[in-house]
Amino acid sequence: MSRRWRALHRDQRGGVSILLAGSLMIMAGTASLAVDMGSLYLAKRQLQGVADAAALAATNGGRPAADTLLTHSGVAGVRLLTIEDGHYLRDPALASTQRFLPGDPRAGASRLEVERRVPLFFAKLLVGRDSIDIRARATAARSDMAAFSIGTGLARLEGGLPNALLSALAGTELNLSVMDAQGLASLNVDLLGVADALRLRTGRDGEPYGALFDRAIPIADIVGALADGGAHSPLSATLRNMALRLPNRTVRLSDIIDLGPIRSGANRDQQPELLLDAFTVLRMVLSPPSRTAVPLNLSLNVPGLTSTRLMLVTGTGQASTPLLTITAARDMVVRTAQTRLYLETHVATAVQGLLSVRIPLYIELASAEARLSAIDCASASPSRGVALQVTPSVGTAALADIDEGALTDFGANANPRPAALVQTVGTKISGHATIALGGTQAQTVHFTPAEIAAREAKTVATQDVTQGVAASLARQTQLQVSLLGLNIGTSPLVPVVGTLLGTTAPLIDDLVNSVTALVGVRIGTAQVRVHQMRCGIASVVA
Repeated sequence: MSRRWRALHRDQRGGVSILLAGSLMIMAGTASLAVDMGSLYLAKRQLQGVADAAALAATNGGRPAADTLLTHSGVAGVRLLTIEDGHYLRDPALASTQRFLPGDPRAGASRLEVERRVPLFFAKLLVGRDSIDIRARATAARSDMAAFSIGTGLARLEGGLPNALLSALAGTELNLSVMDAQGLASLNVDLLGVADALRLRTGRDGEPYGALFDRAIPIADIVGALADGGAHSPLSATLRNMALRLPNRTVRLSDIIDLGPIRSGANRDQQPELLLDAFTVLRMVLSPPSRTAVPLNLSLNVPGLTSTRLMLVTGTGQASTPLLTITAARDMVVRTAQTRLYLETHVATAVQGLLSVRIPLYIELASAEARLSAIDCASASPSRGVALQVTPSVGTAALADIDEGALTDFGANANPRPAALVQTVGTKISGHATIALGGTQAQTVHFTPAEIAAREAKTVATQDVTQGVAASLARQTQLQVSLLGLNIGTSPLVPVVGTLLGTTAPLIDDLVNSVTALVGVRIGTAQVRVHQMRCGIASVVA
């Protein structure tokens, strides 16, 4: 017997078969477990979708709405374990678990938990039971949404000013006619429609709007998408020709437009309509980085002005914020850019020996701002609509010479000083005047739903600047005459210069108002518009 056992021990035949048989058992067990794990994963995903939908329903209809959705969800055996009403704080500084406040009287949010029993197939041999309970939680919040902007109004588009501005911003000649500029200013485009066209152009179809807006996109593609998604012939052809001339520069749309709660959206269904005129969109995307000087060589057909030189500088002001904001937060502020403008004009005269008078005008504007203060969605409320707190642009204006090199540095003083208005043989007439553009208090502006639907813009004035800036400066200018370097009391040229300042000031005011309006800034005023108001928009937040 011992001899037979020793022979069997030495015999190595059939070892592979034994190992294979054992491996097959392990593989079969693993495969069986994988089937159950996959089934549980799919069931969990399905249950989470049901929980999200039930939470959305509960924000508007409470528990009855959630129960109804579970009944008609098509998923059998789902039970509603708990449901809580409360308020959701959209504060990124708080942990996600701390943002829901159960029982808060501000309400507007619901949190619930659902459960479903899922059968097991092969895993029941391991756990000793034929099913397992899975749970899913969801929190949804209802929000009122408004889109608003500041400084988007345009003055009269006449002469070559619009083309000069956009060409200077683009760094190349765009050859826009007056008719082209008028058409772009009157054409309202839906920004999400433009975004859809931009996704197709860049091969990012289906990408959320927020991710698209965060990308550095060539300006030529944006202008091309503006033609595809928001313009019709002949303006579409104008925009496409413009795109071909643009330099190879990129821009992030999120620096210009804050989509807020709709960043995660990937289609226009259920999203607000975001309308802006095409000229404003072009101005925004073509604008160079903040604190960059934009020299404009204007060739304007203004009777009485023989030559005009303009230097325009925009900066960030108090903060860098988008022009257009979609928000439900009451602390969001939208500002126009801080702006410096230097305009040097020469005016021809008919006085013998006096060919022209030089009029240098310097204007420094702080940023105007608009703050969303209220969204009233109550149907019977007399204040139903959107309220903004608006502070118009303030600053100073001077008839003076300045240090042009300091224009681009908002931390440096441009050093306004008496300017040489007339320089003849042996005689020099200088002048200087400064006025403050007051108005630091915010004013409440209310938009009714009808005004919002009509795309109505409202202008808020500082109530300090009642007449033209140049006209006000002309009346206050003190003239100083010097002869061969010595100051003298008067000269026959003084009345001539004073009269010329007074008659030319309205022309300069009209030019200044056109320029500042084209760049989205108004002296002593702020123009605001509410583009959209949406009430009770529910979204899953956790």
